[in-house]
Amino acid sequence: MTSAPRRNTRFSLAAVATLAAVAIAVTLAGWGQGKSVLITIAGRPEQVRAGTSLGQAATRFQIRPKAGNLLDVRGHVLHRGVFAGRLLLNGRPASNATRLGRGDQVAAAAGHDRTERRQRELLPVRGGQANPQFLLSRTPGVEVIVRGAISHELVSARFRPSRQQPLVERAVALTFDDGPSPTDTPRVLAVLRRLHVRATFFVVGYLAEQYPQIVALEKRDGMAIGNHTYNHPEVPPFGQLSAQLVRDEIGLGARSLHRLGIRPRLFRPPAGSYSPTVIRNAAALGERVVLWSIDPVDWSAGISAQQIATRVLGAVRPGSIVILHDGGGDRTATINALPTIIKGIRHKSLRLIRIDG
Repeated sequence: MTSAPRRNTRFSLAAVATLAAVAIAVTLAGWGQGKSVLITIAGRPEQVRAGTSLGQAATRFQIRPKAGNLLDVRGHVLHRGVFAGRLLLNGRPASNATRLGRGDQVAAAAGHDRTERRQRELLPVRGGQANPQFLLSRTPGVEVIVRGAISHELVSARFRPSRQQPLVERAVALTFDDGPSPTDTPRVLAVLRRLHVRATFFVVGYLAEQYPQIVALEKRDGMAIGNHTYNHPEVPPFGQLSAQLVRDEIGLGARSLHRLGIRPRLFRPPAGSYSPTVIRNAAALGERVVLWSIDPVDWSAGISAQQIATRVLGAVRPGSIVILHDGGGDRTATINALPTIIKGIRHKSLRLIRIDG
């Protein structure tokens, strides 16, 4: 009769001891969570609760590492924010779950910009002209082309002849894109006429329909006239469009010129973006793809006539094809640069010719 109360007493004492231990642990845990530690966030001293993680601190203080961009070969942004930045703890990458301690330093490291890779192409020239054509070449050989793999922006173009002593044509072709323009194309033609230059114009179909009289001026002045699609689509790049859209754009552009009595033998895709589908569909209409070896980017905002002329004359060589623009915006800088470009090319003992099919 005396043992049962003792057992109950022992049980009660054990329970009390357990509850007391739990209460102490909870109290200590609460006391630990309530403590704060001094850390440095992006160069600023800040107090955070003990046990705060790196990710929690970054969220609280709005530390967002800037992402890097993908750039084309010219340094222009192709895609923004594709290369993530990182959080640094004491100068090193760390997991967002890492707990912060007294004196820790948190900073953001921006993602690095990266440039698209370069793509090298060898285009055989078996006599006559290449397709696609980047240079004026009359002898068999290979066009060595380096372009951006994504943007297809031209980096370099050179001709490697198959003969040891080729007959290099000392000529340069000036080409003009994105017209006709009712304001700027006649001004371009006036300069070319005054300086006795024949050039090549790649015209946009719907503009040719709107300004047939301008195209007639080009034809009257002996310029070569090529197809530059009907609508000039650039996004996505022309070479990535479906075969049907490529076929329609080339076909409608050609039809616009046919109505004006012009049968184009040359085709230039918008922004120089081509593919086997583009070459094949242009060839089906009797058109050869013509690109360029020198691009002074005369369409860019704020560029001066002097900059355009310097870029062209600094790069021009026998066989160069130069791309300029007579449409797509105010082309005053291009027009003002033309006399200097023409005289500079001739000063190098190079002829100026149009590109024939």
